[in-house]
Amino acid sequence: MDPQAVFHDALTKVFDRWTTLALAVEQGWGGRDSRQKRVLLQGEVVEYLTNAARKKRPLSHENPGDVDDLAHFLYLRIDELFNAETDDGSPQEVAGVCIRLFSTCKSGDTAFAQELLAACQAAASVDVSRSQGLDHIEYATEEDMLLDKMEGMDVDDSGDDASDDEAEDKQRTETPGAAGDAAPAFSGAPATAGYAEQLAPAKPRAPPPEPEVDEDGFTSVVKG
Repeated sequence: MDPQAVFHDALTKVFDRWTTLALAVEQGWGGRDSRQKRVLLQGEVVEYLTNAARKKRPLSHENPGDVDDLAHFLYLRIDELFNAETDDGSPQEVAGVCIRLFSTCKSGDTAFAQELLAACQAAASVDVSRSQGLDHIEYATEEDMLLDKMEGMDVDDSGDDASDDEAEDKQRTETPGAAGDAAPAFSGAPATAGYAEQLAPAKPRAPPPEPEVDEDGFTSVVKG
């Protein structure tokens, strides 16, 4: 493949993935013609690199001075075209990649450019906007996992209270005389004797004696 064509394809990917520039274009920081200004900036960088290559000493991405000069140019043009300041260090990174792409492709070596294109292609194949996030929690121990699940369980307070009451009633019935429990009724304990007598049915009274009548017809009352 033509090294010059590979260089332009790779350089386009670099500018497409430059976050500051992408935001400036998408949000129209440069006005209605923000996209045209982005194309203009890429063309100016190619012209900058071409003119620098005519000098006695070629540009090198390993030379901090060469990288700083191009980074300063990018900083000024982003400010002029899009009214944005790039103080995040991205102009230095972009400048270093651009110089390396130009110098390697100019010498006929497209390995770095091909590697960059492949990396961009791999990143573009992952559509984050359509991915569905899944919550995945890793626990240090099984105990931590059980505790987390127990804390997330819905607890019915009323049901637990009823179960506790039934358990207490059963325990009192099975264990008479336990501490804090009242003695069962009719157990012969002094504390419950009066209560037992109140519950016992009353004895019927004997009918009063019938009056006695003598021979003269007089009635005598007999006291019981």
